[in-house]
Amino acid sequence: MKNIRFALLTALLLITSPIYAQTTTSTPASDYPTVAALEQATVQVADSIDLARRFKGLDSIPTPVANVTPRQVGEVQTFWVSDTDANTEFQISATLRVVGQHIYMWVQSDVQVNVAELQKLADAFDTRVYPNVRALWGEESSPGIDGDPRLYGLFAQKLGSSIAAYFSSRNVFPKSVWPTSNQHEMFLFNLDALGTQTLANMDIESVVAHEFQHMIRFNIERNEDSWLNEGFSVFTQLLLYHDGGSIPYFLAEPQTQLNDWPPNVDTSPHYGAGDLFVAYFYERFGAAALRKLSDEPGRGLEPFDRVLKEMGQSDVDVFFADWVLANYLHDTKIADGRYGHSLISTIYGGATPLATVTEYPYSYSGSLNQYATDYHVLTNLQGKQTLNIHVDAPSTAKLIPVDAFSGEWVWYSNRADLSDMTLTQTFDLTTVKKATLDYHIWYDTEQFYDYGYVTVSSDNGKSWQILKTPKSDTTNQTNSAYGPGYTGSSDGWQPEQVALDAYAGKKILVRFEFVADDSTTSMGMAIDDVAIPEIGYHSDFEHDSGGWGASGWVRTDNLLPQQVWVQAVQQVGEQVQVKRWLAPAESDWQLPIETGAESVLIAISPFAPVTNSPANYTLDVK
Repeated sequence: MKNIRFALLTALLLITSPIYAQTTTSTPASDYPTVAALEQATVQVADSIDLARRFKGLDSIPTPVANVTPRQVGEVQTFWVSDTDANTEFQISATLRVVGQHIYMWVQSDVQVNVAELQKLADAFDTRVYPNVRALWGEESSPGIDGDPRLYGLFAQKLGSSIAAYFSSRNVFPKSVWPTSNQHEMFLFNLDALGTQTLANMDIESVVAHEFQHMIRFNIERNEDSWLNEGFSVFTQLLLYHDGGSIPYFLAEPQTQLNDWPPNVDTSPHYGAGDLFVAYFYERFGAAALRKLSDEPGRGLEPFDRVLKEMGQSDVDVFFADWVLANYLHDTKIADGRYGHSLISTIYGGATPLATVTEYPYSYSGSLNQYATDYHVLTNLQGKQTLNIHVDAPSTAKLIPVDAFSGEWVWYSNRADLSDMTLTQTFDLTTVKKATLDYHIWYDTEQFYDYGYVTVSSDNGKSWQILKTPKSDTTNQTNSAYGPGYTGSSDGWQPEQVALDAYAGKKILVRFEFVADDSTTSMGMAIDDVAIPEIGYHSDFEHDSGGWGASGWVRTDNLLPQQVWVQAVQQVGEQVQVKRWLAPAESDWQLPIETGAESVLIAISPFAPVTNSPANYTLDVK
């Protein structure tokens, strides 16, 4: 991950006039070797064709015959669909019901829908969704894998209880690469959620626009972080359809981490966070800047930082601090408008406070996610002239939530969506008749979708064999695995031992590989204490890399600089005063209370790069 920033700032902002760019001081990456390693690591997109060649032994990848003849209403075709509740795939028969200028509308054959409504939805796609979403973000791959410029929309049942629609990138690859590919650029819509009779309404049209953004994003930045990819999609709904339905969920739970998309949780607050963050960028800097942000290479917060600096603005962490206050104050009449949202209705109100304080001294200790906020509202200030504020916060954060199995250093895969990270080493087994690979592994992956592998090549990397290990999973119930692999949670460090006897007498490449799909983001995997005793190899990575070559992986001591924004806000009439400090560089402040101020807001926001490990803090006010 490149261009990681660490702002150091103390500022007093009197918000009765425009606020100008604030200066920051960066923490040197040399102070934190893990930061330097993350900056230098290059995470590659998971190339499904390359993976199929390496793991499935495909010398050539046949592509489907291009379809240059438009499909006709009444045609029947078999499609693969996913049940996201059961994590399984199954086939259905579907009938083409509507042919639009830019889209085919297919419906599960044994389900009756209102075809007139479906025609209206296709017309809306052609006249509004297709041109407007493309104008906002760019273009999808066209004519695409099937040679047909029209997209496919499939309406089916039993896709899962929690989704309205989805776009799956595996459908744009040949079946030789993904056996369950439909070999079309397509969206799938859940009739159980959308209904069968009233399909031509703005809510459903908004969902179509959401999925179209995902299709375009796959063509622009394939391994964009899920939180931002979803943020772009829900912002599309907000801008084009005034649909900000997920925003109240985030405002009710501002402790939600902005730059994370964890598995097995209610994603509504995460959608809302991404929506508001992208919307805030648009509100501050406009459509042209947003398009530049969309086109900027890199993942997550990296492109925000680069584009902001190119525009002469402060870095993304200062932008984040402003956004934190905008979410609470929600008033664009203040100063230059940066402390409010112009795109969302004031009926949403501001972010929900963690506590409303009436008695002093006040003390709170708790844990808070990175890039998230606790709002403490201090009231009953009559007779007070000064508040003494103390914040106790750690100076470091963990990259992953476990310590090294031994010592301090491990190899870590990194975390990214639709990405392929490899750690490779050459071993000479020509002098032994048997060999054993010993190591300790920790992993936390999206179960049945993201996998870690141990692989071996005896032909200098031309082909690779995936080794079955005692703890590898072989079920492959979502057809996402290339072979036996690590998926789900390891529940701490686990010892593994794999026989290499089949490669005795040869020179081989041994590789640890982590392949993530284009959805939920978990932490990945880590390796420690690797040994092949028969040839005298052992490394605990305490002093060097152990001879391993990394693509995307980082050798880490599991330490990151932890920083915490501490912001104090007082409002007297239309005048608002903001003081902003940074802990733990500082920890004690005196805040003079403005005459007429009825309350003081203290906003606490930790931020550390890459990690989703929470920060503990204590706030004391006297």
